[in-house]
Amino acid sequence: PLLTIDRQQDDREPLTATMRVAVDEGVIVNEYVAYYVALTHQILVAIGVDPTKLRFRQHLPDERAHYAVDCWDAEVYSDRFGWVEIVGIADRTDYDLRSHAGHSGDSMTVFIPYDEPKLVRRRQIVANMGVLGPRFRGKAKAIADALAASNPGEDGARVTVDGEDYFIPADLYQIREGEEEIRGEEVMPHVIEPSYGVDRMIYVALEHSYAEDEVDGEIRRVLRLPAAVAPVQVAVFPLMNRDSLDEIAQEITRKLTRHRILAQYDDSGAIGRRYRRQDEIGTPYAVTVDYDTLEDNTVTIRDRDSTEQVRVPMGRLRQIIPDLIRGEILFAELSRV
Repeated sequence: PLLTIDRQQDDREPLTATMRVAVDEGVIVNEYVAYYVALTHQILVAIGVDPTKLRFRQHLPDERAHYAVDCWDAEVYSDRFGWVEIVGIADRTDYDLRSHAGHSGDSMTVFIPYDEPKLVRRRQIVANMGVLGPRFRGKAKAIADALAASNPGEDGARVTVDGEDYFIPADLYQIREGEEEIRGEEVMPHVIEPSYGVDRMIYVALEHSYAEDEVDGEIRRVLRLPAAVAPVQVAVFPLMNRDSLDEIAQEITRKLTRHRILAQYDDSGAIGRRYRRQDEIGTPYAVTVDYDTLEDNTVTIRDRDSTEQVRVPMGRLRQIIPDLIRGEILFAELSRV
């Protein structure tokens, strides 16, 4: 959703459009800003921000920074704070480099070569310094430079130097025309500045992910964080701390950890309490080793959000858990795996 300047001024709802349409219709100034708007949307949703509580608001003219031609804020609705700015995306154009170049005297341009050289027709205005110098003395060089950039008439050219206007007769310069081979051009790079408020992003992701429901007659507090950003991605439990169940669970934890999965072993308390503890910190999956594991080498995987469980071969955990975390397979599909 794009809350444009005109929609704010008219008190209308945000516009929903693709980035392609937004750029083509002039809603967003260029593709570079649109890219960062789309990327920011993708990042925020991926960390757990509710997309129905997310919008991009365009800065009004009186709040936009002097260096920016366009600026958009990613705003997220918080039940506690209302609409909160968490990301700013500004198109600073070439303001920074042009300012550096002006104060340092150094070139800040980049040469962009063409695929093929181009022949262009050039017109060059060359001052007759033998006459211009004695007539204008110390200002002759500045007048010659201004003359080279001027558009002279039939009888002469008018130029301004240091706030003074001068008329240069046509007999004091020559106009030369010819073709020149151009192999590229010097351009002043523009800067797109995305600024991310990481602490705010974390807060709204936690707020949007928090939920309460009822399981087995009890209130369950759950943090529905996306698996990719959960601090613990899978918990591993032995049903009992005996009969080798705990040893198998510990070995599963070690193997998953070696495969860069954030796994946590937990054998404290009843199995139901362990599930609740992991739900509260956002752990999306829990693996339980029970007595059936000793018989057929299978374990149960529990899904945090649905609380459903399914048995899978223990040897396939290293494939199944990463696939679940990356979203390459849905938990509901595990029964068919």
